[in-house]
Amino acid sequence: MTSQVTGVLEAVQAFVAKGYDREYRVKDGRLFDLELGSTLDACAVQVDAALRLESGDDAEDVSNIYAITDPVTQHKGLLIDAFDIFDETCHRDVAERLLERRETIPAGDESVPSKHGLRKVYKAEFDSDPERYVLRESFPDFPACPFGGAFSILGFDTAEQTYVWLVTSIIRDPRLIRIPYQGEDVITDE
Repeated sequence: MTSQVTGVLEAVQAFVAKGYDREYRVKDGRLFDLELGSTLDACAVQVDAALRLESGDDAEDVSNIYAITDPVTQHKGLLIDAFDIFDETCHRDVAERLLERRETIPAGDESVPSKHGLRKVYKAEFDSDPERYVLRESFPDFPACPFGGAFSILGFDTAEQTYVWLVTSIIRDPRLIRIPYQGEDVITDE
């Protein structure tokens, strides 16, 4: 399969065609089945395939896709780490299970100026004006995710007031300001 994959969306589509139709997420460091609303036992799940897709100079942009079977329910689903951050957010036992069989392949999208419909911002552009870009977390106005779910974080260009795709090396940069969604502004009658 890996020799035929050139991007994250193609890999996801190939796995969905093989029956991996559930969406798994990481919540509070644990694997979570969105449809069932329940946590999966990280020690029991079977990681059937794990792909790391790298692009750009020195793997500047990285995404990971994990095809997982839950032996308790026999459900198959995907855990997509579009920003290569699960090693920072997962509990150690979950991260170890995910990394056991991960295969790295080039994504082949180095010259693509956009990713998932968003303008791609590379490290050199960020370095020239790091205050221009922020990382928004859980904002309700995120554009649709091409995988069928929803983005949990996205880059935002404060000069253009648009969402952008920040490559992984920017996401890991300590200068990047992270802004969690605080909810709607409270309006009071005065």
